Amino acid sequence: MKMGSAEMFQGASFLPFARHLANNRYLRAVRHSFFAILPFLLAVSLIDVIVGLIFSPFGPIFGEKGLNLGFIITGLTGEEYLQHWAVSLMMQCRRMIDLGYGMLSIVFTMSFSRRLAEIWGADTLMTSLCALAAFVFFIPVDTALESDISQYTMGRRFLPAFVVAIVASRIYAWVSSRSFSKHEALPFLPKNLARFFNAGVPVTITFVILTILSLLFGATVSSVVDFIKENVPLSIYQHPIFALLYQGLVSLLWWFGFPGYGFTSTIQEIAYYPAQLSNQVGDTSYIFTSGFFNAGTLHILGLIIAILVFSNHKKWRRVAYISIPCAFFNIQDPLMFCLPVILNPVFFIPYISAPIANIALGYVAILWGIVPAFSESVPWTMPVILSGIIGTDSFMGGALEVVWLITDIFIYAPFVITANMLEFGEDES
Repeated sequence: MKMGSAEMFQGASFLPFARHLANNRYLRAVRHSFFAILPFLLAVSLIDVIVGLIFSPFGPIFGEKGLNLGFIITGLTGEEYLQHWAVSLMMQCRRMIDLGYGMLSIVFTMSFSRRLAEIWGADTLMTSLCALAAFVFFIPVDTALESDISQYTMGRRFLPAFVVAIVASRIYAWVSSRSFSKHEALPFLPKNLARFFNAGVPVTITFVILTILSLLFGATVSSVVDFIKENVPLSIYQHPIFALLYQGLVSLLWWFGFPGYGFTSTIQEIAYYPAQLSNQVGDTSYIFTSGFFNAGTLHILGLIIAILVFSNHKKWRRVAYISIPCAFFNIQDPLMFCLPVILNPVFFIPYISAPIANIALGYVAILWGIVPAFSESVPWTMPVILSGIIGTDSFMGGALEVVWLITDIFIYAPFVITANMLEFGEDES
């Protein structure tokens, strides 16, 4: 009997491999750690949307390129406008939001190290505290500036947090299991206090090892990053092959359960933020910028629409309905973790190919002059279509996002239809 497409897909070696990965205890620890930061992410993102749309001094309400209520209310422009108390208050809100995003990496560090401690049989609280200390040790800061928590939290430092949590947790778990670090607490001490007293030696040894590693690590990483910044021109990152590979890496990381843009933030800082700033001051018209990649993340909305139109799975449709508001503001985490898309073999190909298709289409559109380059800084949570319009200062930017969205729906649709025939029952989905 001829094997149908569903049976072929289900019998492929990729399906059991993906299920094996899904049950890997270390990958499960990563996923559960990101579950822990999900409510914080949603809260900060919602506030970011409100501030970006309504209370930003440069946004569509108060900004010069919007309704310009800032000038109407204050009667000021330029530096005097920035010094006004109301504008300063709005700028302070922006700083608090940035700190909120940065704190996500700290929450992830503590959550992930706790999971690792459970796997390796170490004290969960002490392991988490050691990982938190290691995060501060390893994050490089500018010593010429005054000490400020924003130096430790700016950006989504998920890759350093991931590495630090593994290193610190492994060291503490190993040290605390050695006989030389074990000693009996004084008999008159309460049980809870004795627990922390016994942790004194392994914590001390762990701190010494982490200090040595952080000095070596900091010097090495700073040297490599500085070398790249000084010797690799921005034009290299503007090559379409590099941009496509970068986007493919981001999507692959997300499919495995790691926040792609968070893990590749160093590339953004070196390659695409400078290009965005250069476009903003009017010196260049770089195609690939941080704004370009932020606008291209709407493919997850294409998946949601494809599910609502073509899927028969009731749970998938419920998750899609819940995820619509988040996806409209470029927040893909609920769908990624709740559907799930992560480690789901059905969505591996479209999840990688849809954003790559967006990059290719956007490159051609801007290269041919159909759409202006992204030259305005826009919060990544700016609603779909509006982000394209504001980012390019042209309605053609919004039109590009509409084309992207339609393309993404067509890319996801065949796989959603195929999933209807697979035995991805309601329990598995």
